[in-house]
Amino acid sequence: MNQDRHAADSDALKSRGWTLESVEIQREQLASGCQPVAAVSACEAGHGIDVLNLEERITAKAALTRSMANGAKWVRFVPASGAASRMFAGIGEPREAAVEAQLQLEAPHFPFWSIDQKQKLTDLPVSERPAQAAVWMLDEETGWSRLPKGLIPFHQTEEGGARNSFQEHVAEWRQLMGNAALHFTVPGPFQKEIQSTLEATNHGSITTSVQHPSTDTVAWDLEKQELVRQSHGGLLFRPGGHGALLQNLNRVAGDFICVRNIDNVVPASRMAARNEEQAILMGECARLTDERNAHMAAVRSGQSKAVQNAINWLSAFDEKAHEQATDAASCLLSLDRPLRVAGMVPNTGEPGGGPFWVKHANGRISPGIVESAELPDEMKGKGSHFNPVDLICSVQKPNGEGAYDLNDFADQEMFFTAQKTWNGKSIRILERPGLWNGGMAHWLTRFVEMPNTTFAPVKTVLDLLKPERQV
Repeated sequence: MNQDRHAADSDALKSRGWTLESVEIQREQLASGCQPVAAVSACEAGHGIDVLNLEERITAKAALTRSMANGAKWVRFVPASGAASRMFAGIGEPREAAVEAQLQLEAPHFPFWSIDQKQKLTDLPVSERPAQAAVWMLDEETGWSRLPKGLIPFHQTEEGGARNSFQEHVAEWRQLMGNAALHFTVPGPFQKEIQSTLEATNHGSITTSVQHPSTDTVAWDLEKQELVRQSHGGLLFRPGGHGALLQNLNRVAGDFICVRNIDNVVPASRMAARNEEQAILMGECARLTDERNAHMAAVRSGQSKAVQNAINWLSAFDEKAHEQATDAASCLLSLDRPLRVAGMVPNTGEPGGGPFWVKHANGRISPGIVESAELPDEMKGKGSHFNPVDLICSVQKPNGEGAYDLNDFADQEMFFTAQKTWNGKSIRILERPGLWNGGMAHWLTRFVEMPNTTFAPVKTVLDLLKPERQV
């Protein structure tokens, strides 16, 4: 039996490109659990978060225009692998009284109903509407909750149709960047259906990818104090969280990659205002990339005061820059890394990670995005802003030297663990360092304040009924 189990384990590891050592590393992480991130203080406006004035906004937009004129390749990258099931979590029985009351009044107004469904709900007594709506949403074979989140129609159109968030992402990006490329990470079972939806937009530059099995993780049985196994004896493998998508991002061909979540979309009437802010973020990233490249060139050529000028520039990215970069070699080491500009929204109670100054093992203190679950107790509730996942990533080395290998700039110690119930067992699961958390821990990072109106997530299906989502 043990021989059979060993052979099955070996085959499963081989198919994922794993070694026994990689399993042992995960086993140790699961046994120990994750540790709080060393957040030393919250980033605030003027200290870690830039609030751009009118002149700076104009400069940023000019930098974007210049980068496009110079032929820079811009790509939008949208993590869209998630299922919609969590979005519908509060719809089944027993429903909260507030949900029941809202469904009684507004159930016919969801954008995804067929004409017949909408009419039937309208004709039903209000007391019967919630139950019928729940049946249509939650049916395991035909309900909306069985689909990926991106395939759920989010908005009605003026013509009487509806558009899902894949279509809205394409429309908004095209309005800003014409035929520039988009890339979506998608769940494998729905990849063909999603590709068909995307092809129908007639946008010529769209690609998709799936999360590779090599990024899966094992789990820990808390009772037996061993790795979790399925009923047939094989190891339990689970998706490794959004941090696993670092491998997908690493394979995207582009100079600048704009990352935004699949559920953060707006109807057509609000796209122009959002794109105005997006252009500012993009331009800031292009401008800072030019500055980084110029500092690297000056240091490499031995120009007078080049090292000191570069150190001064790096101080906005690392509070210990004067200790970390003391000569040309260490200065280049600090400069030669991917760069990101992340929009941050003033905190109004919406969920999401926040911007903090984070101390790293090598002594650097740099701006980082920290989830609430990662924060030490004394830092919880201290953040003034939160992270809406609106990132502009500069991933190319200067002077045509090629793309950075993003794996080189991740902090593998910033993994997540959480307790779950699986088949009646209490287990601890493992997620890889989050894509914009530990996955980008050693990038050059700049945060820029954005208005709250740029953040429009759909966390629950009831969000689709908000007035700002109507035509």
